[in-house]
Amino acid sequence: MRKMQISPEFNKIVESLIVEGKFGVCNGIIRIDDVKSGSCTTQKGPRGDRFKVYIPYAGQTLTWEVILDNSCPEDPPDFIFEETDFCPNVADVKSLLDWDVDNPYCLIEVIKELLEHYKAFQERLLEAHSRLQFEYSSLLDHTELSRDLIEVYSERSERVGPINFLIKLPVDFSDVPPYLTKDNPGENSAVLLISFPSPDSSRVTPQLYLSPRVERAFGGSSNLRIPTFPNGGCLLDYVPNVYKLLHNKVEKTIQMFEKRKDLIAAFLSQFGRSVLEFDAEGFSEISLLFEWNDFFFILYVELPQSFPQEAPVLTFQSIYHESKDKPYIEIHDRYPYSPRWSGTEMVSRIKTYILDNIQAFQKQSVMSGSI
Repeated sequence: MRKMQISPEFNKIVESLIVEGKFGVCNGIIRIDDVKSGSCTTQKGPRGDRFKVYIPYAGQTLTWEVILDNSCPEDPPDFIFEETDFCPNVADVKSLLDWDVDNPYCLIEVIKELLEHYKAFQERLLEAHSRLQFEYSSLLDHTELSRDLIEVYSERSERVGPINFLIKLPVDFSDVPPYLTKDNPGENSAVLLISFPSPDSSRVTPQLYLSPRVERAFGGSSNLRIPTFPNGGCLLDYVPNVYKLLHNKVEKTIQMFEKRKDLIAAFLSQFGRSVLEFDAEGFSEISLLFEWNDFFFILYVELPQSFPQEAPVLTFQSIYHESKDKPYIEIHDRYPYSPRWSGTEMVSRIKTYILDNIQAFQKQSVMSGSI
């Protein structure tokens, strides 16, 4: 949508809708298209006073038409909805009764209130299907999920279905290390979409959607696989299992970060004067300059993404010798190691390993070439 298409009387409210309007469980952004004018005027300039809004809801996109009036901008808008049987009583929509076109957020407020009425409309449709109504009420009655965290939608054409449940999982992401989520704007969220092809179907399809910040913190979406929906299973069992999986993933991510921090701190404590540089944000690597019997070498310690499950990678580099026009190095990633060791013990064991292998490294580097 080009801003100039909208009539000047409605620029502020439409701009606020596009820029600041966030709706539903996903806090989805509205899209606007098909801007038209309802007046037959020869007045020059943009006169758009009706348009379609595309609203994310329960894994679907609702298309509503908003009808304003250039000649009476102070009048509240009319709406045309896709579902002809969805027709909320205007007297029940307070934001329409309190319409003030000078308030840049008045259209946002109206659409949010209409979405609440639409949600109640979809909940009433669900009452016709006893199994799905039981699934929905069980989630509300026996889990931490509130109505604000769930959207339901029933597709109705020649038959009923699919029926979607969109559930925002109330996982606490506040303690996830900031460096894992930087450069990804927006909120931390995880949303579960569960689709029933028909009211009585046993073939249920679950999909988990992570916000970019959470996906980056977990190292990509491929690092978290949710279980398939069991045949004959129910939402009351399945949804808490996915929640627990996510909660455990968050705890593990935080613990892995703390283990990284602990190991780097142990290196700094024991070899502070030898440190060349280290990652002070993600604690993923450190480099040190060591001397052994007048032989100087650099040790690079890199922590793999799966640390502490996998041992740190140790790279020995001679400061004297080359191999194929590059500094001579040796990589060691198989040595005595346990993920249960503390950072202090890991450093102590690495120190012992270095002393046991440095003489062989020195000889090999001399054999590889001269200064």
